[in-house]
Amino acid sequence: MKILHTADWHIGKRLLNYSLEEDFERFKDWLIQFINKNNIDLLIVAGDIFDSAYPSLGSQKQFLDLLSRLQNECHQIQVIITDGNHDSVSSMGITIEIAKHVNTQIISGVTHQLADEIIEVKDKNGALQLVVAAVPFLRDRDLKKMVEGSTFDDRIQAIKEGVKSHYQEIGAIIKDRNYSVPALAMGHLYAHGALSDTSSEREIQMGHQAGVEGDIFPEIFEYVALGHIHSSQQVKGQVPIFYSGSPYPLSFSERNYQHGVRIIEVNDKEVTSEKVVIPPQRKLVKVSGTFEECKSKLFKLENDATQLDQLIELEVIEAKYNPTLFIDIETLIKEFSESYEQHRGIIIKHRHTFKSESKSAADLFENHIDLDDLTPLDIFKQRLEKEDKIEIDEELKDQLIQAFIEIEQNEETTN
Repeated sequence: MKILHTADWHIGKRLLNYSLEEDFERFKDWLIQFINKNNIDLLIVAGDIFDSAYPSLGSQKQFLDLLSRLQNECHQIQVIITDGNHDSVSSMGITIEIAKHVNTQIISGVTHQLADEIIEVKDKNGALQLVVAAVPFLRDRDLKKMVEGSTFDDRIQAIKEGVKSHYQEIGAIIKDRNYSVPALAMGHLYAHGALSDTSSEREIQMGHQAGVEGDIFPEIFEYVALGHIHSSQQVKGQVPIFYSGSPYPLSFSERNYQHGVRIIEVNDKEVTSEKVVIPPQRKLVKVSGTFEECKSKLFKLENDATQLDQLIELEVIEAKYNPTLFIDIETLIKEFSESYEQHRGIIIKHRHTFKSESKSAADLFENHIDLDDLTPLDIFKQRLEKEDKIEIDEELKDQLIQAFIEIEQNEETTN
């Protein structure tokens, strides 16, 4: 039996104000082709189907279209989906009912009976092939049994114990049933030891402080399929534990990830797995340096015609303050946009910084000088004298000082 493990689709994701709808569409096409080419029997998705708890109608349509295509284009594929911290139980409700008609089972929210999360996977002849503990995202309210006066540490410990208890109990049920086939577990959580990126993955369960150790998963499981961390990786534990990672980059911090899925093979009671890298369909690029360096780098960018538009983060760093730099950057962005056909790139984020920070009033005078003894004009004159970011000639200094005096006089007249 062949199983495909994926997670963190984040349908409806916008990178800043840019929609990643086409990224998911490309992934859908690749996924269906891969399933058919490799004769995948079961697809498991470990949470964060949507990017928002209240997905748009367009996002829901994309998801349901994929389920329909899996049913129609992939021969007898079975699908098991659990929700994630980005998904809401209420918004998944309608999808759950529709999914039943396309050979798909969705577990969203803690079930009334723990055994309801145990799914027996059978082949076309009805023979049992695999048992899956389809554990959804365990929300704080499902885990915490707080008493009055509980401390922050008490709450963290309660969540950890709640997650551990959930997997231990469901593992015990599977063990008591004495299945003769392998058992897998699913989950959407933060496991300690996993490399995460707070700019990419939303922290869950009290800022990841309530993350769990890999040894909470009982040995009854031959493989644990996790979602939440967007970088594919293995977590240390007494059983094989893997994050599949997201199928495509969802932030600039993920631009160098090797995004993919994991293919799991079950032969009798032996379970093996390996990562499959998904060919990237879009480049996320960070261009950084001085204004001139950035300008040069931008116009050297290239993009294959088969790829989606490359999205660019522009960071200009100058040594000295330049009050007109933002105008130069806006002009550069306009020029870059006008040459779109050459690079097929879009700057969707830009910022500029200066290495030399402005000096405070206290930095302008010797330590023995009391600022309370100085007038605003004294401080302004000294600020002009110590200016080291832009050159101010004597004539301009005189004009600025005269303007400052006039402002002060106007203020006194008004008051």
